[in-house]
Amino acid sequence: MDAVVLAAGEGARLKGWTSDKPKGMITLGNSSILEHLVRGLAKSGVQRINMVVGYRKNIVMSHFGDGSQFGTKIHYVTQSNLSGTLDALSLGLQNLEKDFILVPGDNYVSSASFFPLVQSDSPALLAGKAERWSKWGEIEFVGSKAKITFDNPEAFGRLHFTGIMKINVEVAKKLINAGGKHIGEALQKIEDEVTFDVINSEYWHNIVYPWDLIDGNRLALQNLALFKSGKIERNVVLKGPISIGSGSVICSGSYLEGPISIGDNCIIGPNSYIGNSVSIGDNTRIGAFSEIKDSIVMSDSIVGSYNSLVGTVVGNGTEFGTNVVANPSNRKVTYLDHTISLSERGAMVGNRCVIGNRAVLAGGSILLEGATIGEGEVYNADFQGDNI
Repeated sequence: MDAVVLAAGEGARLKGWTSDKPKGMITLGNSSILEHLVRGLAKSGVQRINMVVGYRKNIVMSHFGDGSQFGTKIHYVTQSNLSGTLDALSLGLQNLEKDFILVPGDNYVSSASFFPLVQSDSPALLAGKAERWSKWGEIEFVGSKAKITFDNPEAFGRLHFTGIMKINVEVAKKLINAGGKHIGEALQKIEDEVTFDVINSEYWHNIVYPWDLIDGNRLALQNLALFKSGKIERNVVLKGPISIGSGSVICSGSYLEGPISIGDNCIIGPNSYIGNSVSIGDNTRIGAFSEIKDSIVMSDSIVGSYNSLVGTVVGNGTEFGTNVVANPSNRKVTYLDHTISLSERGAMVGNRCVIGNRAVLAGGSILLEGATIGEGEVYNADFQGDNI
């Protein structure tokens, strides 16, 4: 079985985290979104992947190489003009003759979801429950026939198309010729020509906005590979599934409650609490008496002493001073083209930001790359940083 993975995009809505890498290389559970997808495809029997790359393509190609380390073979196709998923699909058809799995490279989906697609004898759409609108469309049934609709963009909890499907080259060419903004719209145009089965995903999350990273991280940590190769000092409590990378040190008096993934060469504590659905990237320092819950702290970052971070994303190379608070609050946030009510999200902090001592970041605050918050400042705006 072959697959086409669409991994060319930058992810404009995640610009604060993608200046140095494509969207698919953002990490959830300390593995990139693309790595989760590639491993899931390989585990399900996919032997060859045509990966369509574009923005920062060398990051992807150097990480995955020929695919052998991930249990498959990867062939790269460059999309020089980032003109949409249908154009990327046309490029990805190189050397394909039969059925294949089509996967947008920015969705988080359970690895087990690929297996029934691979086994399907018919064209099939992978569906998932969504808490909010999905750009790929909602799936409705007219009799026994599945149709894509965009009539109810706030269809919380309804069945949505994930963008992932099993098709053959003939159906792929129908989609390309039908045209549209993306694959979901093209599917609408050929729904009278092709009948699709619908397969439900065990779980799926569409990574579009910064706050989606928190839910994606929770899901990724459900499949955490457990290992402890760092140093654990005296009077440390480890509870639940926890992975600790090589060269990392958990300092005395710290309490860790999994699921937690800690990368290589990190220092945690002393006397810090890290708890429930936290990923900490390589070369990161968490200071004494800090509390981090339900958050992502990406690589090469510093979180000072006496911090409290809950439901927060911290980008690569970002530095927090001491006594910083970033906890959830109930508010509506307008970010680019979307307004959402947030109740379980702290601050979304981009790459290479600097947060001063005693700063307070209100829940739902969004700081794009390079933003600076001064000492003692209370920040509650929707976003700050480079223009999008």
